[in-house]
Amino acid sequence: MLAEHGRHARIVSAERVVSGGIRGFFAKQHFEVVVELPESGSPSVHSMDLPTRVGLAALLEEADTVESALAEAAPDQPTTASPDFAALLRQMTRDMAPPPGQQAAPPQPPALGLLPIVSVVHAPSRAQLPAGAPAQLALAQAAPAAEPPLPLERPGDLVLCIGARSDAALVASAWATQNGAEIAACAPSMAGADVSAHPGLPQLGDRRDAAAARARGVQRGAACIAVLELAAARADADVDSRLLRERQLGTAAGLLADQLWLVVDVSRKDEDTAAWVAACREIVDVHGIVAIGGEETATPGSVAALGLPVLWHTKG
Repeated sequence: MLAEHGRHARIVSAERVVSGGIRGFFAKQHFEVVVELPESGSPSVHSMDLPTRVGLAALLEEADTVESALAEAAPDQPTTASPDFAALLRQMTRDMAPPPGQQAAPPQPPALGLLPIVSVVHAPSRAQLPAGAPAQLALAQAAPAAEPPLPLERPGDLVLCIGARSDAALVASAWATQNGAEIAACAPSMAGADVSAHPGLPQLGDRRDAAAARARGVQRGAACIAVLELAAARADADVDSRLLRERQLGTAAGLLADQLWLVVDVSRKDEDTAAWVAACREIVDVHGIVAIGGEETATPGSVAALGLPVLWHTKG
């Protein structure tokens, strides 16, 4: 104080302040002192005259007395290595835990919608779904490699669905009904490629077509879902079919879709499905599988062996 305010500063009051800690433990303390400074131009007064020294001594003695009383009243503070500290943590845990009868129940997923599968048991049958709910996704119990994302539906998003036969178009149509997305066809533009699978849809053959589809989505306030009906969706496909499949997947990779789903009918042969899924994963980045046909087979959980996150869809 002498160095900061000079020899004429006078202590008016001093107070010990304790803050922080847990129930009195680990608290920090400091002293707050009120200092009176002489006015500018006032006569010089010796800072250590008798009244000042008596008042300062009294304040310091009072502070020491209060501190001694607090130290005697407070128990010893335990360290982290002491048994008292472990007992304190146990007591805090018991105080914070809710009573046994008031344990919060885990959140229950809705009966319908885009839901990840969670354990291998069975897929829902049509009889298990509420009436009037066709072409919606339902919860199936299977073990995914990871929790799947939800299909994107923001304006300008480009989502690509690849599947055998008309499986991808079935899922895309259901999603578009829910979120108003535009449906387009992923079609190779090179000579000899079959682009007639969906002749009535906008054709996406390269990045320019994809950019135009995104722009239309922004204008419409919806996403765009492109579908690809994959050739050579069998394990014993011939060479020409496999070459066409490679051209299709090359075009799909060039679209740079924001999200890519493989639509798998689990009622078909596992060997055929594994063959075309593996071929897709060699060329494009796959975000997950949309499984259909679970109500038509006794072993829908076999889709988990493909090692991808899975969403379930019911055929409309």
